[in-house]
Amino acid sequence: MDNPIDIQSMFIAYRDKCYGFFIKLLGDRELAKDLTQDVFVRLIQKQNELSNVENWNNYIYLMCRNKAYDHLKKASHDKKYKEYLYYYWDQTSNIIPPKAEKKMEADHYREILEQSLNQLPDQQRLIFNLSKKEGLSHQKIAEQLNLSPITVRNHLHRAMKQLRSTTNPDIDLVLILISLIAPMVWAG
Repeated sequence: MDNPIDIQSMFIAYRDKCYGFFIKLLGDRELAKDLTQDVFVRLIQKQNELSNVENWNNYIYLMCRNKAYDHLKKASHDKKYKEYLYYYWDQTSNIIPPKAEKKMEADHYREILEQSLNQLPDQQRLIFNLSKKEGLSHQKIAEQLNLSPITVRNHLHRAMKQLRSTTNPDIDLVLILISLIAPMVWAG
């Protein structure tokens, strides 16, 4: 890149939005400072790769959102922190996210599900799709595949167990928090 970005100008332009985003989402000033700093350190590290960024507002918002998501994903294993997040979410549940944000999040998690489904054995994936995506009963699937309903049930159970093990069991909490709070913070 001939023209590296001016990180100092970026910092001045976006530090308050980043910091406010993390404060609103996580409710912890020190953590917000750390995560804001992490975002700008990452920008410095990638400085020579950013020549094609056309919309800095969206780019930095996505960096913040991803940083918050990563933090929440790691922190979701801490029981006290999880309880705090549930409480915080309960206090802010009147915030309604924009449709675009909901769609973006849904697309992201649909992709995670599809990747997990692709790891299933063919028979389990087929039965999962017939049951969950097409809404067929165990009996209908059994008839269609020339299997017993018990075999269908067992394959579906194994598929669900495998999907739970390959996706984060706390993903709903993270998704809800980010999709409910993040767009309002960034816009404000």
